[in-house]
Amino acid sequence: MSADRTAPRKRVPWIAAWFFLDAVVALAPPLYWSFDGKQTPILGLPASVFYFVAVATCITASIVAAYLAEARAGDLG
Repeated sequence: MSADRTAPRKRVPWIAAWFFLDAVVALAPPLYWSFDGKQTPILGLPASVFYFVAVATCITASIVAAYLAEARAGDLG
C-alpha cells in the first residue's frame, strides 16, 4: 500500500446542487407531460421539444462547469 495518500478533495457545493437540479428536472416525467405539443411554439419548436432541448443544454452546461472547476482547482490529470 502506498503511504502518500492525498487529502480528500474539496468539492464546489454549487456544482453538486446544479447536478441535483439536473436530476430532478430530467427525471420528472410530469413536467414533460405538462408541455404537450398543442401549446404555442417557443422559438418555432413545440413546447415539449423546447423543454427537452433546454434540459439537455442545462445538463451539458453543468458537466462543462464541473470540468472547468476541477481544472481550475488542479484536480485533473
